Amino acid sequence: MNLHDFDVILLGCGQMGSALVRRAVSVGVVDASRLQLVDIDPERVQRLASEVGAASPPADELRRRTVWIAAVKPGDVRHLLARQEIPASDIVVSVAAGVTLATLEASVPSGAPVVRAMPNTPALIGKGVTGIYSVDDEARAVATELFAAAGEVVTLSKEAQFDAVTALSGSGPAYVFVAIEALADGAVLMGLDRETALELAIRTVEGAAALAASEGVHPGVLKDRVASPGGTTIAGLDALEAHGFRGSLIAAVRAAALRSKELGT
Repeated sequence: MNLHDFDVILLGCGQMGSALVRRAVSVGVVDASRLQLVDIDPERVQRLASEVGAASPPADELRRRTVWIAAVKPGDVRHLLARQEIPASDIVVSVAAGVTLATLEASVPSGAPVVRAMPNTPALIGKGVTGIYSVDDEARAVATELFAAAGEVVTLSKEAQFDAVTALSGSGPAYVFVAIEALADGAVLMGLDRETALELAIRTVEGAAALAASEGVHPGVLKDRVASPGGTTIAGLDALEAHGFRGSLIAAVRAAALRSKELGT
């Protein structure tokens, strides 16, 4: 079976949940007429339902197997799932940081298979990357189809990797946004107007990431191609090293991973 054979119920119509169903409906892996939206804010439900053409509840009365997407805050997942009547034949997908497979399974007494997933905010434009893990093959395949609509999907070999995934790709866009802002600030400091500086910073990061993805070589090799002897780039790299650029990024990922682990306890 594939995702199109299921009804879909989105629990939580915030930024990430909304992005996922928008993408899934737009590429045709979810039928909007079989999509139900649930949120504590009725206006949010109405806006998203109107945008994607969802029927809430689904139009016909014959219920099919359902994929439940839990897209709420980590502290709310357990109680939210426990309040639902989820048959053992359904599939539950959670995008909550730090909420373990064991916690999810305990929150679904019926024994329905569960999937942990960690998407990131570029999913809003179909450029996301999502780490997923499940011990159930069908559930994993269905979840992969869902998240592939919003970008790339990486299947994890063990659940213990989730804290690192959360810290890197889940939180990573925020680190990049800070880097973009700082690059633009540096250019403004040296006399460039703000609008031009921000445009150049964004396009530079975008292009560098695309080049790294297409070349398939270690990023150090790409760095060395730009850093000619005695030139401007190596001078800039020397300043980055002096101010702990690498160490700061490593520390950020470590801190976020440890926080993810705390959320799971």
